[in-house]
Amino acid sequence: MDFLLSTKILERARQVILNADKEITVISPNFDYDFASLLLDRASRGINTTVITSNPDWASWFENKKKSYGMDEINELMKEREKHKREQVRLMRLRIITPAILTAVGVSAFLLIHKVLNTSVYVAVLPLVILIIISAYAVMKFQKRIAELNSTIAIQQQSLDQRLQETNNIRQEIQKNLKCFLNPGVYFTLVYNGDEGFVTSLPLSDDSKNEKVSFYEKVKKEEVDYVVRLLSKSS
Repeated sequence: MDFLLSTKILERARQVILNADKEITVISPNFDYDFASLLLDRASRGINTTVITSNPDWASWFENKKKSYGMDEINELMKEREKHKREQVRLMRLRIITPAILTAVGVSAFLLIHKVLNTSVYVAVLPLVILIIISAYAVMKFQKRIAELNSTIAIQQQSLDQRLQETNNIRQEIQKNLKCFLNPGVYFTLVYNGDEGFVTSLPLSDDSKNEKVSFYEKVKKEEVDYVVRLLSKSS
């Protein structure tokens, strides 16, 4: 048995997890997001991952990720796409409303100037011509932006479809490879990857501001299997 600083133990835990090529067994009373995400990543890459914890929040987190992995990113992509779609609809409406309003104002101005003020047709028609030019320019700008949005939305949809497929594949891998058990009797940490591993009293949560000294002892496969069987049966 050795006694090591917590930073050394946590770094060795990361290396053991990263060196896994077939299986990982992790038992810990607590995790931080980096360690939990690292285990999720291993499971998504086809590595059989067993997690046992006494923390119900983390147990729920792992179970929820089997169904909801990647949904935050997907939702953000969908929100961005919907935002552009709403802008597109607004511009398509303005493309129709703007020339209608400006033309109506121009005709009203023409009638007012020509009929009421009794000016010549050439003078009275000037506001109408100006407003028609402004209207045509506005429609042109609207149309240009609508075309840009069409292209953007098409790219976003393609990216969303691709990400949905990738996420679905990853989620299937996680569901197949990740097993999580909740056991309130876990007060130690064990990390094992099929070839090497250790047991310690330090939870897998990085708290570099409060360096600790904890025991560190290597474990063998038969010891890991025995502990997992005990904890799985009593979970």
